[in-house]
Amino acid sequence: MAGKPGMHLVDGRWTTILETAELLGVTPQQIYNQIHHKRCGLQAVVNMIRENLVLNGQGYTAHRFMVDGRWMTVRQASEMLGVPASALHHWRYNHRDAQGRPATLADAVEAYRENRVKHGGSERVQHRVGNKTVTVFDAAEKLGVSVNAIRLHMYRHKVGLAATIRYYEQRKLKKAEKNILAILRGN
Repeated sequence: MAGKPGMHLVDGRWTTILETAELLGVTPQQIYNQIHHKRCGLQAVVNMIRENLVLNGQGYTAHRFMVDGRWMTVRQASEMLGVPASALHHWRYNHRDAQGRPATLADAVEAYRENRVKHGGSERVQHRVGNKTVTVFDAAEKLGVSVNAIRLHMYRHKVGLAATIRYYEQRKLKKAEKNILAILRGN
């Protein structure tokens, strides 16, 4: 039988665990678990949740780091920056200190804020076409085909960018001739 919900004094007013959970944006079961595991009252659990000492939306095992004077997890930092959490993990492990330890989360956040983190591969390759240098991206834009189509043609036929451009220009010319003949025939 369900009885009357217990009232607890939180922040100077009497409230239930259900109401407190709704205010904090957690489930009542998470609050009950914290009360049980930490062996404390509702006010103490509320304070720990507000100060980001428990839960953090990730359970009990999330590591917290000091960033900008606040304790936060990698997931919270990634949401704040708008990047995947795995990107922060990779940056930390690729930038180690003198003792070989991964960089701090604060260093990773600072690097992302200062735009020191570069994404993507290498510089675009300049191909010689006639007396000009052209990238695959420029050629694709000029020809009206995708970059993948150009690269696929270059790979399958073992030719360079110049031969691929000639192929697509001839193909466009043949298509135009075919369309003109279709118009003249009245199709």
